[in-house]
Amino acid sequence: MTRVAICGGEELLAACALLGLEQVGSSPALVLVDLRIPDAAGRAASFAGEIPRIVVAMPEQADCLGALGADRTLIAPSADPAVLGPLVARAVPEPIAARTRVVTLTAARGGVGRTMCAAGLARRLARGRTVVAIDATGTGALGWWLNVDPRPWSELESVAGELRSEHLELVATAVAPRLSLVGGSPTAPSSDVLAMTVTAARDVAELVLVDAPLLPDERARCAVATSDRVLVLSYADPASQAALAATDVPATAWIIGSQDRIDDAFRILPRDERAAAEALAARTPVGGALGRAYAELADLLAIDAS
Repeated sequence: MTRVAICGGEELLAACALLGLEQVGSSPALVLVDLRIPDAAGRAASFAGEIPRIVVAMPEQADCLGALGADRTLIAPSADPAVLGPLVARAVPEPIAARTRVVTLTAARGGVGRTMCAAGLARRLARGRTVVAIDATGTGALGWWLNVDPRPWSELESVAGELRSEHLELVATAVAPRLSLVGGSPTAPSSDVLAMTVTAARDVAELVLVDAPLLPDERARCAVATSDRVLVLSYADPASQAALAATDVPATAWIIGSQDRIDDAFRILPRDERAAAEALAARTPVGGALGRAYAELADLLAIDAS
């Protein structure tokens, strides 16, 4: 975990907490400064000049810093965690948090595009690392989006209690050179087999991506318990927000707004009905603005996993 000095207000504090940065009063590896806060620069001045800095600055402030050629200083236009995360990775060579190995996608209610997102993330992440995608829903939907017909969960249920990585490699369906899929229809896995599958997948892949049912589901809770990072997709409508408020959202969660801006969202997936319809009709990866948003989210997960 990266030790940082935080010289700013509540927005910067919240962003650092979400990124897993440890706030310290002395000997930080990095100083984060929000120049929009009146006393932030003075607080930052107490730390040695050789410690790298990330400075959140308004445009006119950024221009002044650029003109001065501030050494070892990276400038951020906002305190958005998605903006700060890549800058922290550049400023400090060690990971910003414990390495993420298992990522679970879930939602407070259905129809938010969770599986379509999972397929997009799996393809993107597999470009640079080995990925095992797991369909914990038993619907076969993730296999449909990835253009494969995975073997049913019953083949792993039959070895429950002794499931190992060798079993997983036998039943996994290859999707691409570094991407494989576990879990097909017609039935969902038991929670025990799902937990053992995730454990076995960690032994054979650099990253495990779980497409889980809705948060209240027992299998979703099981997947969340085994995960380093959880993505919770939600709409902005009152019913979705009420469902989200009524569920136990884990501390490791990134709230992902689907098609509209919602409070406390880590990222917003834009409304792009044309791109979604084209992908659905042709059974191809999603393009357009939505596809670009998937790619950006995958890149942030890659940082989290490095």
